Amino acid sequence: MGRIGILVASSLAGILSLSVISRTGSGREYKAVEAAGAKAPVLVELFTSESCSSCPPADRLLARIRDSEPSVIVLSEHVTYWDGLGWKDPYSSLESTERQRDYVERMGLNSSYTPQMVVNGQFEFIGSDASSAARAIQEASAHFTVPVSITGLKSTGDSVSFEIETGAVTKNAQLIVVLAQDEGIEQVAHGENGGSTLRHVQIARVIRHVSDVKGGSVYKGVFSGNLPQAIAGNGWHIVVFLQQGRGGSVLGVASQAIQKLDI
Repeated sequence: MGRIGILVASSLAGILSLSVISRTGSGREYKAVEAAGAKAPVLVELFTSESCSSCPPADRLLARIRDSEPSVIVLSEHVTYWDGLGWKDPYSSLESTERQRDYVERMGLNSSYTPQMVVNGQFEFIGSDASSAARAIQEASAHFTVPVSITGLKSTGDSVSFEIETGAVTKNAQLIVVLAQDEGIEQVAHGENGGSTLRHVQIARVIRHVSDVKGGSVYKGVFSGNLPQAIAGNGWHIVVFLQQGRGGSVLGVASQAIQKLDI
């Protein structure tokens, strides 16, 4: 994946994002999301970077979706390919970059770009486009999803463990666990957003492929691991979802807040 291709796509995303905001007006661009009325749980992923000047509007939209739609579970996934262009995003990870690359390949896109929003692994669009987000959330939430439950959560210090149980999957799937930092507020010193203070929500800090689940089977098991050190923020959530292979459709998703007990 060439850096030039990424930059061209990112610039195009910025131009289109600005056109969406100018049409709808400040604040009003989120009304469509609030009217979406999600039913079944939906996973919304935003691929973003602190070095991308067109990403802050998408970061704000993701926060609005999280706050207005209880049935929607969001993840902010910070990619690495902007890190050599004036500012290294402290939240960026190769895991997020690889997840986006999987979507690019599965969906037949020309290249990765930011900001990109992906809903249930099925719909992708420019990450600051609130109307597209509302339509995708509404459509995704109208379909049956495989039940996913998180129980028996135990958290002491930086260690966390919990039980995961799913309903039967119709086709082979992967079980993914994400440890997400609830909020991060970063002062960007250099790059395209130099001088800005940026806020992110539900930042994917750990992404782990826990198990493969065969078609017709259920999963039941225990996950244990350590929370990474928080970066310019605090609070944690567990996000667990079933996905039909790398870059495939999300079949079911669940989330739960982590209450840390320092004893």
